[in-house]
Amino acid sequence: MKVNHKLQLIAVFMGMLMLTACGGGNDSKPVTPPPPPPVSQSLDGLWSTRCSASNNLAGYDEQDTFNFKGNTLTTTKFFYQQDTNCKHSDEVLRARITASIALGKEVNLGTDTGHTKIDITRTRVILDPMNSTLTALLNNAAHTSNESIYNGYGITGWRALYWKNISISEDAKTNFKINQVIPDIFQISKKMVDGTTHKVLKLGAQGGNADSDNRPIALAGSITAIKQQKTTPTQTAQAAVLIGKWTYPCRITNGDRYYPQRKSLDFEGNKLITVIDFYTITSQLCANQISKVKIYADIVQGKVINKGAANEHTQIGIKTTKVEIKLGPSSFTVIGSDFNEANFYNTRITDIYNGYGQTDWQKDKWKDISSVPNAITALNIGRQVPDIFNISTVTTDNGSHKVLKMGYYKGSFDINGRAMSLEPEGAVFQPK
Repeated sequence: MKVNHKLQLIAVFMGMLMLTACGGGNDSKPVTPPPPPPVSQSLDGLWSTRCSASNNLAGYDEQDTFNFKGNTLTTTKFFYQQDTNCKHSDEVLRARITASIALGKEVNLGTDTGHTKIDITRTRVILDPMNSTLTALLNNAAHTSNESIYNGYGITGWRALYWKNISISEDAKTNFKINQVIPDIFQISKKMVDGTTHKVLKLGAQGGNADSDNRPIALAGSITAIKQQKTTPTQTAQAAVLIGKWTYPCRITNGDRYYPQRKSLDFEGNKLITVIDFYTITSQLCANQISKVKIYADIVQGKVINKGAANEHTQIGIKTTKVEIKLGPSSFTVIGSDFNEANFYNTRITDIYNGYGQTDWQKDKWKDISSVPNAITALNIGRQVPDIFNISTVTTDNGSHKVLKMGYYKGSFDINGRAMSLEPEGAVFQPK
């Protein structure tokens, strides 16, 4: 009898639990599920502004990138000769500002004025003059760049194409508010830009009304930056007729300002292996090798643009996954010393294949630099870079050849960081 009584009590108890869970019973009320958490305003990624007249440096054009990663923000400002469409061959000054960020409360979510509070603390500002004219101006202590905060601050020893840290100047610290919390706001929305839906970033309107924390209360009236989109795959490398090896002639081009190079692109499936051989400055025929670079990348082929027109090209995304460098034995005495001493500040920003502060270079031995922070930044390791290409048939005295041209690194780039023109000299297909 005691066992049956216990079973009855258990049955009654279980029944009450079921009624409660189902919302049953005379005193029960329907259970309202908790509201979903607010959608996170994801900042992570690279955002770009359009080319426009600079508000920071009078008489020049400007294009900026905002690189958010975790709790850090790296802002790079590119200044150009006016009315050149921000063409990289006409770049005059580059500025890079690093900062830590902290997100605050979300305000008026779901409305046009909805935004998120953000605190920005700048930690360092570095400048790089891109030509001799700007170098001379930065070395001139009396020149203040038309009252702009982008000037030399009396610091000496400026060299073209070399970074210099101006954060050591007390005046620069004041002007850039280095190590001060800068209260701001931001909003991320979606808008149609040039026929494509993009994420758009707006920051606070500077110089207007602010709250008690000196934080802007309104968003900037114009688009601040557009998030760079990855290439959408629409075809295979086989369909795009990329598969195989393509070689460039001996030339001086992207990668080093002075050393001539031979470069090959080897496409196989969705992979690309780029090999670059550098030669001594006096070698016009690329005869005396000094170093060798091997770059591994994943690729995706996108859509064809302006099909059938003279400016037809195809979109491509290239994500570098690994970079190795090997120094040749014949020139190791000279170049080995350069590589073992090379760091962020004593290497030209155009000479991107260097020692990156590593001090254990050995001759004729591959060294993987893929995990070195400055190499990751300079070589875009781990981030898909948008590019374009075109394949054509060229007839010469030696017959017909397929020629591949990629995006021109000295030209202009769109808001996705994609080249807007093709390189003047292409790579020739090498049949097996």
